[in-house]
Amino acid sequence: MSVDFGGAFGGASRAEATRGWRVGHHGRDRMYYEELHDGVWERIDVDGEMLMGPAHHVIYFASPEAWLRYPPWARQRRDEIIARITSEFREPDYEYHGLAAGAPVSAVAAPASTDAPARPATRRASPPQSGTRALLVAVILLFALAGAMGWLTARGLARGETYLANKRSYLRRMVSREQEPGLYWLSIGVYAAIGAGALTLGALGVRAGRRLRG
Repeated sequence: MSVDFGGAFGGASRAEATRGWRVGHHGRDRMYYEELHDGVWERIDVDGEMLMGPAHHVIYFASPEAWLRYPPWARQRRDEIIARITSEFREPDYEYHGLAAGAPVSAVAAPASTDAPARPATRRASPPQSGTRALLVAVILLFALAGAMGWLTARGLARGETYLANKRSYLRRMVSREQEPGLYWLSIGVYAAIGAGALTLGALGVRAGRRLRG
């Protein structure tokens, strides 16, 4: 949450200046709500997240308790401000999270606006199934790669020889620990590093999947 003081009409349309409030995007995920007070635009930031489904953003409204940390001009006007925001950021392009924690959004949006507020939604944004499926496939492939590299590393250590790590297939051959120790340990190190990297990325993918489902 932040308060931004800018010029009274800098970047504002005549309609926004007339009604005294406006909304917009800040970066890829976040949004903001601004009101004109004594010739100065004052801002509160609104958390959000970009999606890859029918709704391109989900808006996370602060709980009534967290809302009390907003500037004094906004603290006791949660429902009114949320109604204004949802009247501009409408379904199905936007989804909302956090409405159920307070009073329902009603038609208390700015009287100067002729746009009816969007129908409230209390569901939590869920990741698109296609994105979740792609993440699952990627995690499986990473774990498979980690397993294959682990097997090559363990097999090479046990047998004292392994395949030369080279992206050109016609240059691949067996290298022995006794006869070519430099190439042998280089190959073992490459396989171990690839396996460890794939395992780490797979674990991060699992964590990301849990966060999306949560």
